[in-house]
Amino acid sequence: MIIMIDPGHSGTDPGAVGPSGVKEKDINLLVAERLHLLMAESGIEAYMTRIGDVEVPLAKRTELANSINADYFISIHANAATSPTAHGTETYYYYGSEEGRKLAEAVQAELVAATGLADRGIKESGFYVLRATAMPAILVELAFLSNPEEERLLATSAFQEKCARAIWEGAKKATGIKQGTSILHAPRATVGQAQAWANEKEATDVFIGLADLYWALTPKAGVDPVVAYCQSAKETGYGKFGGVIDASYHNPCGIKTSEGGGNYDPRAHQRFASWEDGVSAHIDHLALYAGAEGYPKQNTPDPRHFPYLRGTAITVEQLGGKWAPSPTYGEDIVRLMEELIATQAPVWDGVSPWAREAWTWAFTNGITDGTRPKGAATREEIVTMLYRFKEV
Repeated sequence: MIIMIDPGHSGTDPGAVGPSGVKEKDINLLVAERLHLLMAESGIEAYMTRIGDVEVPLAKRTELANSINADYFISIHANAATSPTAHGTETYYYYGSEEGRKLAEAVQAELVAATGLADRGIKESGFYVLRATAMPAILVELAFLSNPEEERLLATSAFQEKCARAIWEGAKKATGIKQGTSILHAPRATVGQAQAWANEKEATDVFIGLADLYWALTPKAGVDPVVAYCQSAKETGYGKFGGVIDASYHNPCGIKTSEGGGNYDPRAHQRFASWEDGVSAHIDHLALYAGAEGYPKQNTPDPRHFPYLRGTAITVEQLGGKWAPSPTYGEDIVRLMEELIATQAPVWDGVSPWAREAWTWAFTNGITDGTRPKGAATREEIVTMLYRFKEV
């Protein structure tokens, strides 16, 4: 889906000007930039009719939207009236446009709920940007700059953020946009859940142990370790490999050398000196794809840290056809993530620090189920654990 965001007015046309001098063109741009960021973080292909305070004629704005075959057009404005008491929010759509009406209704409802301003409703109009666009379009009037109180609100970053999020929520509801799974995200699960999940998948001890590295190294890059660990599970078969490389490569994600090569050429795949190097390279490569702040970066073990990759896959789903040829590659990883997140972590409460390593070893080797660390064991449980130990 492609959405064109239009920050109304620009350059020598300031739009409305509030009693204290706040210019509409500036407010429109700030809200539009926040909206654009929200959409980009969710994997939506979003564009803006202007970047910064540059003069862009109305005809050029609609031409841009039409030329890229945008699916929706959202124009952002602030209102004005001769009376300083005029107040509230309203949203316009083009005469008779059913899809425009649906979008206007949803966005208007979210704006009113988020801002608490008076609901002036949705209205039909023949504004140029509504009639000259080939796609459903709306024009949002956030609040009245001519009203001193609403001018004060419009000038605050908190209010601008509320407006951007409300427009985004309304757009999602009206258009059925499905948000992608962000690569840059706080950990969606704990390392204990990851190890329990890997154990259920009969992963190798090496792969189970890698969870500690992923959860330790991802915070600096802002990458969700669940994303990286599940991708590694897919790439390595839970540490069993079985393809053209093996564990001696210390390569947890199938990354190739800077020169690249065929998928079935073992020389085309990077060898790392340690698992820490391999995991670090994996995280850096994901962060680069996701457009993390500070990337591309210097001194990375990632051999394919090419600047042109930055921001080309913000969501896990977008990795399909980019990181790997399969279009469902990212969706496969998301399914693994859902399994991991739903896995119950072993109960570590009450395990003494000096016994933690032994407890972890027993759990990962299937000798104990990881529950009741302080509980009394029955004879059956003792015999079962002894039997399992014999099989290790």
